[in-house]
Amino acid sequence: MIRFAKESDRPAVRELFDLCFPDESGFNAHFFEHVFRASRTLLLEQDGALCATLQMLPYRLLLNGQEGEATYIYGACTHPDQRRKHYMAQLLGASFAEDRRCGRIASFLIPQEEWLFDFYEPFGYLPFFSLDRKKTLQPCAANADIRQLIDWRQADALYTRAARGMPCRILRSEADWEAQLVLFRALGDGAFGLYESDRLTAYAFVWREDNGLFAQELIAEDDRRAELLAQALLQQLGGSEIHYCTVGCGQKFGCLKPYQAAPARGYINLMFN
Repeated sequence: MIRFAKESDRPAVRELFDLCFPDESGFNAHFFEHVFRASRTLLLEQDGALCATLQMLPYRLLLNGQEGEATYIYGACTHPDQRRKHYMAQLLGASFAEDRRCGRIASFLIPQEEWLFDFYEPFGYLPFFSLDRKKTLQPCAANADIRQLIDWRQADALYTRAARGMPCRILRSEADWEAQLVLFRALGDGAFGLYESDRLTAYAFVWREDNGLFAQELIAEDDRRAELLAQALLQQLGGSEIHYCTVGCGQKFGCLKPYQAAPARGYINLMFN
């Protein structure tokens, strides 16, 4: 049986999520406290046992110049004892039917591993979203005005300007920005801005990893300011190198299943990925 979850299903969903996505960082606990909603969680049960589940997270998407509601498929997982029974195919099919019933324009996801791009292709998911990955090694010698990022509107203006060349992108709401700010303050090194006379010219959402700092998204007015922020973060937070992701077409990153004609490329990031 396929159905949407109830609040009483939370413990079983969390148990399966932890089993399929082992975590020592605290992210799983944060996700279930701040993001998880039973009403947007699809379940597949057999004989009363939870076999598979996925999250249908709502976002607004700009596609071919038009805005519309879209579904981000997240946390798709099947119990190890129940795999190879096509349960995920059934759940995805149910999610597509719900999308169409609600008039959504697309479904999209970010494969956790490279081989999953091929797994999702038969369901109509096309390799579509991309980004650029860059690295900086040298800390900044000059003074730079680096502060904790607070004003989501300034960040959104930078993001919109940087991604405007992409025919498809997420339209981030205040809630979307706030969810990421809360996440990075709680579990990462934080979200930082580069300011010039109180004007935000670059921002970065930063994790600390084994090989140094990682900015999951770093967006700036230009390449010089991006490099300045990266160098300043090394100086302020410490470390020998920082890797960061930004708008670009260098590496495939996510898949789109459009329910209408779609362009050839797009950009997504800061998606609890």
